[in-house]
Amino acid sequence: MNDNLLKFLTGLLIVALVAVVICGASFGIGLALGRVSDGGRVQALAPERPVAPDDNVVSTPRPENAGRYLDPPENFDVFWEALDRLQSSFDGDVPEGNDVTFAAIEGIFTAVGACETDVTSGADIIQFRAPRTDSKAPDNFDFFWETVNQVYADCPDQAPPPEELVYDAVHGVIRRLDDRYTDILTPRQAEDFRIDLESSFEGIGATVEPADEDARTGVVIVYPFPGSPAEQAGLKPHDEIVAVDGTDVTNMDLDDAVRLIRGPAGTTVVLTIQRSGQEAFDVEITRARIDIPILEQEIIDDKYLHISLYDFSARAESEMRQALQAGLDAGIRGVILDLRGNPGGRLDISISVASMFIEEGVIVRERSGERVQEHDAAGQALVPDLPLVVLVDGGSASASEIVAGAIQDHKRGVLIGEKTFGKGSVQTLFDLSDGSLLRVTTARWFTPNDRQIDGRGLTPDIIVPAGEPDSEEDPQLQAAIDYLNEHAE
Repeated sequence: MNDNLLKFLTGLLIVALVAVVICGASFGIGLALGRVSDGGRVQALAPERPVAPDDNVVSTPRPENAGRYLDPPENFDVFWEALDRLQSSFDGDVPEGNDVTFAAIEGIFTAVGACETDVTSGADIIQFRAPRTDSKAPDNFDFFWETVNQVYADCPDQAPPPEELVYDAVHGVIRRLDDRYTDILTPRQAEDFRIDLESSFEGIGATVEPADEDARTGVVIVYPFPGSPAEQAGLKPHDEIVAVDGTDVTNMDLDDAVRLIRGPAGTTVVLTIQRSGQEAFDVEITRARIDIPILEQEIIDDKYLHISLYDFSARAESEMRQALQAGLDAGIRGVILDLRGNPGGRLDISISVASMFIEEGVIVRERSGERVQEHDAAGQALVPDLPLVVLVDGGSASASEIVAGAIQDHKRGVLIGEKTFGKGSVQTLFDLSDGSLLRVTTARWFTPNDRQIDGRGLTPDIIVPAGEPDSEEDPQLQAAIDYLNEHAE
């Protein structure tokens, strides 16, 4: 950290110590120390109450090249929205009162990292005035803005853009929760997350990867979806997209380049393609609504339906139902539900999928504090009695484990493969006013037999290690076929 910033915070600590000695007994003014990283960098060091600034402007010494004082960024109200959601919904303890200030400051320091900039000249430095009134803020929140001003003065190169302050501050609060699944997504990240959740988007219909994996820049086609505009335009795996509508993307961040490629259905985009052994050429593609494939199905040996389900997004229920019905119409004698590598998805979809195999009883229990909510099978199971195998591995998580755990506890089928991931918590999504998204752990879930699998996972009934990555053999799938050969009529 910059020496000036460290001296500033140390000075505030000395002021706080004096206040404790003089006024502590009578007025209850205490001292709160933040965390110090392993490298010795101070992350938060502050009195519970700051010295009151004059004229409602924070009292940081004003740098010579400071610009005029600005009001806090307009989107900073999102901090209070997020805090309110966390305090009312998180399944655990959340900072309150003055601790909120220290947590928010830690978030700013974490975003800035080590600061070694010496400010001698240059453009005007951003400085903020503390809001005159904010009923939601703790008594000491002016100190947050005072610290932010000092960061902008001493670390202008590392200081976040003003519009990102709110997310760094929220991240500081979230780190205090010690829960890796609670998070805030910026509006741009939220847009991508919603696409993943719904398994659909508008664009050309291809998976891509960065041309430079280390820098995560450039765009290379991995796989054009069957029937997609990308496939119809003749794009192939390993094609590099070097420009989008004339804009060079070879050194552009992959996410930024993808946003140029995507667009409303019916609009066109011109991609400049570099294919091995050829000169670059342009391809004009009309964008369309793309449904990301979420399952594959096949009938093995004319008798066993093998369904590979990739996630539990919005379309999973209807596509699972269609796949099962097609198998029943074909006269199948057993089902292999392949959840390997399935990271999960929506709770309601997992309950619906489990209900296709389980006629009645509890599918999953949610617990949040003293509240317990049971989710029962929907009834009218589509495949209530055919022999069933569920394939799982270390990539089977969350909603996958809800389905697998219910099937195992009800003895409706057998689990084959390797131990699952072990994610036993439920997250609720909250839309915030600026388009960002808050994901909050609101409950823990338990299997019908009241097993808590968080951090433990589910142990398969039959443990079968995975095959070699490059091998065409699949010992886990073969074990499922062997099991059905023994138990199917």
